[in-house]
Amino acid sequence: MKNIVALSLALVSGSALAMEPVEEYGIIGASGTFGQSIYSTEDSAQFGITPNLFYYGNRGFIDGSLANYNLLPYVGISGNWRFAQVSNTFDTIPNGIDERDGNLELGITLGTPGARITYLQDVMSVHGGKEIQVHLGKTFDTPMRRFTLTPYVELDWRDRKLSQHLYGVSASESSASGLMKYDASSSYVYQAGVIGLYDFSKKLVIISKARMESHDDDSPIVQRSFGWSFELGLTYKFAGK
Repeated sequence: MKNIVALSLALVSGSALAMEPVEEYGIIGASGTFGQSIYSTEDSAQFGITPNLFYYGNRGFIDGSLANYNLLPYVGISGNWRFAQVSNTFDTIPNGIDERDGNLELGITLGTPGARITYLQDVMSVHGGKEIQVHLGKTFDTPMRRFTLTPYVELDWRDRKLSQHLYGVSASESSASGLMKYDASSSYVYQAGVIGLYDFSKKLVIISKARMESHDDDSPIVQRSFGWSFELGLTYKFAGK
C-alpha cells in the first residue's frame, strides 16, 4: 500500500506541476444511463437518470459529488458525499442484505481535476473508514472542432472499515439472505472510462460517457466481476466560454 501511494503521489505531483492553469469552466445537467452495477442481482442492464456537475476555477473544482477548495496551488480541502452504493434505490440488491447509509467525507486533494490524489475520511461515524483515490485523465481535441474526448483511469483504496461497511455480510444478514457470513479486509476499486463533450451551442453541451469498474473483493454481495454504464445527456454551461 505504501509503495502504491508513493508512486501515485509522484505521478500526480509530476502531472499537476506540468499543467498550465486553464480557464474557468462549469457544466450542470443530467444524463440517461444504461448499465449494470456490480451489486445488482438483475441479469439484464437497467435504465436510469444520472445528474452531471463539473466545475473548475482558480480556487478549486467540483467533480460530481467531490468538491475541493484550494488553500495552496495544487493543495486543497475536499468534501465528498458518498451515496448509498449498496441500496435498492438504484439497484436490486440481494434479499436480506441491509441497505448501506451514505455519509459525508472530508479530506485533502493534491493535484488538479485531471491528475489528483484524494484522501477522504468518514466524518459522520457511519463506518469510520477512509479511502484514497488516484485519478488520472486528459482531454483531447478531435477532428470535430466542437467535440472533445477525455479518457481517464482511477484507482481507489478502501480501508477495512469502509470495505466492511460496503462488502461485509453479518450473521443476521447471512441468515436472512442465504449468503455466507463475510468479513471484509482492505480492498481496491479499478475504474476506467471516456467522457465526450460536444458544444451544441454557446451554453448547451451534449455529454456522453462510457465507464467500467471492477471491485477487488470476494464478498458475496458483489454479483459480477465488472460493472459498466453508458450515458448520454444535456448540460448547461454556467462558466467558461
